[in-house]
Amino acid sequence: MIPTNIRELEKILKRMGIKVEEIDVAYVELRLKNGDVIRINSPTVALMKMPNKILLYQIQASEGAVERIQPTSQQQPAGYQPNEEDISLVMEQTGASREEVIKALIETKGDLVQATMKLLSKKREVNKI
Repeated sequence: MIPTNIRELEKILKRMGIKVEEIDVAYVELRLKNGDVIRINSPTVALMKMPNKILLYQIQASEGAVERIQPTSQQQPAGYQPNEEDISLVMEQTGASREEVIKALIETKGDLVQATMKLLSKKREVNKI
C-alpha cells in the first residue's frame, strides 16, 4: 500500500535510493513529432533521481493550464538549418541552385555527402531525358 503521508513516502523512496526534489518551473513545452507543441503553464515538476542514474520527471498541472499549439507556416520546425559554408560547398560540387542545395541539406539533416549524391543523381536523371 502506498502511504498517503508525504514524509513516509519520502522515507521509503530514500531507502530505495531514490532522491526526489521539486523543480521551480514557469512552463514546460512538449514538441510532438507532427510539429504541434503542448505547453503546460505553471506546472508542478518533481525530479526523481534513480539509483541507476536515470532521471524521472513528473509533471502535474490543472487541465486549464495545458494548451496545444499548432505551428504556423511562418514558424520553422526545430532541426538542422544549413550554414553558408555547407551550402557553398555543395553548390560548388553539384552546380545546383541555392534553393535546391538548402532543400537537399535539410532532407539529409546536414549530411554533405548524401546531399551531394542526391543532387548529382537528380542532375544525371535530367540529363538522360
